[in-house]
Amino acid sequence: MADFLSDKWFDAVIERAASAVADPAITITLQQTVTTDALVVWHTVIAGGVVQVVRGEAATADVRLVTNLATAKGINDGTISAQQAFLDGKLQIGGDIHALMAAREALAGLALFTG
Repeated sequence: MADFLSDKWFDAVIERAASAVADPAITITLQQTVTTDALVVWHTVIAGGVVQVVRGEAATADVRLVTNLATAKGINDGTISAQQAFLDGKLQIGGDIHALMAAREALAGLALFTG
């Protein structure tokens, strides 16, 4: 896969999302922000079994995740667990935590963000 957070990486993730099938019972908008020299923001929308990844902020997000670049890379390549990053204060989670927990298996099953 292309370099993490590059245009090619986003193109690949958006393409994977377009062909992904999610549990139709799950509805969530998850916004992710990675702090680098500038903010990199995108959001994932799961609704009605359809998955969409969009660059930029969501008009409304159920859950917001914020982390630095090193932590985001580690979560992406599997060298850091999201749970450990959260416990270490390197991943901030805001919004409806219950919605995130309800959707966690669906999100993990999509494997959108790994190479």
